[in-house]
Formats: sequence, structure tokens, C-alpha cells
Amino acid sequence: MKEKTLFIGQVARQTGINPKTIRYYEEIGLLPRPRRGDNNYRVYSEDTVIRIKFIKKAKSLGFTLKEIREILALRDRGFKPCSHVRSLLKQRIFDVEQKISELTALRGQLKRLQSEWERVQTLEDSKGEGICPQIESVVVKLTKRPFTK
Repeated sequence: MKEKTLFIGQVARQTGINPKTIRYYEEIGLLPRPRRGDNNYRVYSEDTVIRIKFIKKAKSLGFTLKEIREILALRDRGFKPCSHVRSLLKQRIFDVEQKISELTALRGQLKRLQSEWERVQTLEDSKGEGICPQIESVVVKLTKRPFTK
């Protein structure tokens, strides 16, 4: 039985991503280079659709394209990538927890500033020096403890 072949537009419709993204995934090694038909159009198999759907699911879980490429490379070499995925997931959870902690601290700082600024609205009525005296008065405080890596 002959395998069903698909053109890039059909793959795009079935997966919900645009043809430019499909070509990009080929370029960076997430998808194998497709064979070319007599008309030189890219010709894909159903496996490509399955692979793209996997990529979308992995991205939705926060995996980077680099990590997804590693997972797919293991699979392509005949290995089960599940232990590698668990390791990546453990790191992702750690990163998310760290980011939550940083954002929680930032939220606390912003709420304190909001409360302070609501009490001291006279800063808005200052002599017009600078852009926004309220922001300028706290820039030093916020930059002492950066919240990004």
C-alpha cells in the first residue's frame, strides 16, 4: 500500500502551523528534510504531521526548540528519550519555581510602591523636572536587586 503524501500546505492545515514555520523546523533540524517531487515541491509523510504535533505539545509544556531537538534526536537514533525528558522537566520545574519566587518578590515591591504613590500624589505636581518623579525616585531601589537572570 502506498504511503499518503502531503504537500506543505496540507501539513500546515493539519498541524495549525504555517509553512514558513515548517521550513524553519527543517532548517534547524527538528524535521528531516523532505523528499522532493517531480515538480520540486516538498513531499511529506504522515510522520511529519505526528512529529509537528509532538513539537507543539512539547513547546506548550515550555520545552525549548533546542531541547525538543535533543529529544527527537534520541528518538531518531532508536532510544527512548523519556529519562532525558524527565531530567529536562525537573530542571524546568526548578526554573519555574525560581521565576515564581522572583515575580512574587517583584509583585510585593510594586504593590508597596503603588500604595506609597497613592498616598503621595504631590510628586505628580512637582516642578516638572524629569519624566516621572515617582519612577525616577525608585529606579535605584529596583536595580539594586535585579529580577532577571
